[in-house]
Amino acid sequence: MIHRVLIIGRWMVDFLFCRGRFDRDGVLACMRDCGASDFAMGQADDLMGTCDRNCGLTFANPDRKRAVVVVGPTTSGAEFTDTLVHEVHHLAVAIASDLGIDLEGETPAYVAGDAARDLADVICELGCRHCH
Repeated sequence: MIHRVLIIGRWMVDFLFCRGRFDRDGVLACMRDCGASDFAMGQADDLMGTCDRNCGLTFANPDRKRAVVVVGPTTSGAEFTDTLVHEVHHLAVAIASDLGIDLEGETPAYVAGDAARDLADVICELGCRHCH
């Protein structure tokens, strides 16, 4: 698993990229550190148990200004990109909502773009590994 921590505004975001299979213990530990409830962790564990490819999850805790974004194992570069963009959208909405910012404005787009820029090396590695 690749684990990156980004600071986005006042938020600390753990990005977890699982290779081969979900690292359930690693994901749940990050969620626990983020302040996830037992219910939220149970939902995440269920998802990881039933979805072995091409899915992810995002958990955001506005009270702690913390989030966890997980991209599970994927079957292609296109599926990796799809899953990452989907989960970063959830992150951008959570951060913008916490700040009371219009979801159609520029701020959510900057959140997504900044995350993509800061994760470019991981995106190139995992998104393109199927292309070579």
